[in-house]
Formats: sequence, structure tokens, C-alpha cells
Amino acid sequence: MDIKPKHIFNAVSQEMGLICPEYSTIRSQIIRNINKQFPPNIKGFDDIPIESEYYKMKRNENFMIFKNTDLIIFQSPFQAYLYSNYHKNIFADGTFYAAPKFSYQLFITRTYVGEFNMLYTTSISILKNKKQSTYETLFKEIKKNANKFRSNTLITTINFHCDFEQEHLTNNASESYNSYLNNIFPNKPLFYKLIYILKEEENLSYNDYQRRTKGNWKKKQKIFSATDEIKILIENYKNKRYYN
Repeated sequence: MDIKPKHIFNAVSQEMGLICPEYSTIRSQIIRNINKQFPPNIKGFDDIPIESEYYKMKRNENFMIFKNTDLIIFQSPFQAYLYSNYHKNIFADGTFYAAPKFSYQLFITRTYVGEFNMLYTTSISILKNKKQSTYETLFKEIKKNANKFRSNTLITTINFHCDFEQEHLTNNASESYNSYLNNIFPNKPLFYKLIYILKEEENLSYNDYQRRTKGNWKKKQKIFSATDEIKILIENYKNKRYYN
């Protein structure tokens, strides 16, 4: 199952030449066939199962960590590790466009790994409403899960940058990822298709981080001040272009 079927179609169509139809003429049929590979769509928040094979990562780890009547949280052990150990700057933001029809919002946290000058997604949650209690539960459960993966026992402050903060740091750090998801889902996504794609994205980030920590892509480190790091981060995400 490919989340970008146009890539495969373009490769095949080049070999077939003129006898191959334009992608735009069969796009809807391709999408329908892909969607048929998923279980029946979830109609309401109460229909979300507590257990599902779609909650398992490729590494056979749990992806879903919490669910109640207002909220479901997805955070792999890798994402929890990043959240807990790279908490100097964590960016939080929500998107309405990539949220399933039955929900209010898709809420995403991302953390900045300064040694690689990279952002990694550290949790994704589907919210039923915008109650303060829902957000309080969200952060409480993410923190509780992430604490299992701390590399030290020191209690340090987590610095959150939210979309309402001065200078709109999140607009550059997290909203670019939201825009990427919105481009994948021009319409409200099916629940299981959304989970599948979020897991694929997590796996790409995991492999990227593994390569970098093994030194394959690691560049000579430079010491930046916190202000310099944020400026670099914002500039990168102003210019970042996601693949089609």
C-alpha cells in the first residue's frame, strides 16, 4: 500500500508510453481501491476501538497509548523517547483539515533536536472537542508515557511553544508539518488511513534518527545559543518544501 500512488503511476506510465491514461483521469478510482484495503470507516468517536492491529508499529510496538470518550493519543516508544529527552523546545499545534470527520481537531507535538537541527513529531492526538479538560488530559498522558523513556532521573522543565505565543514560533515549526498532512488529505481522512500514514511517517523519522545517531549523516557540531537555534529553526521551516 503506497501513500503516494502517483509516484508509482508515473514510473509505470513512462514505460507504457502513449497507451497509458493520464493520472488525473483515474485518480479517483485509484484512491477508492486504496481505501477499500482499510477496515470500514469509523463513524463516531465512540466507535474507535481500544485495540486494533492498526495500533501496532512495524517494530511490533504499541502506537496508541491512551483513549477515553474525548481523546485518543498516538505516541510510539521512539516518539516518547524524543519527547522526554529533547524537551528544551517542544512545539504544539492543531489542524482541523486533517482531522477525521467525527472529530474536532488533530493535535500534534514536535520536538527540536539541536544536534541535527531537525524537528521530529513526538505525538499525534485526535480530539473530540476543545474543552480545557481534554487538553489537560492530553498533556498529562503524553508526559506520563514519555517519562517511561527518560535517559536520566533529573526533573527539568519542558518548554512548550503553542500557536498562540508571541512571534508565532509554532507557525513555522509545526504548521509546516500540518500543511504537509493537509496536502496528503485534501478531504477529511478515513480513520484507519490516517493512522496508517502517521505510522509510515513515524517509521521514516525513526530511520532518519537512527542513521544520524550512528554518524552516517552527522555533521561537525556547532554551539548555538537558544536564540540562534530558534532563528535557524524558523528559517529552515520557512523554506522547507515537502515532497509531492
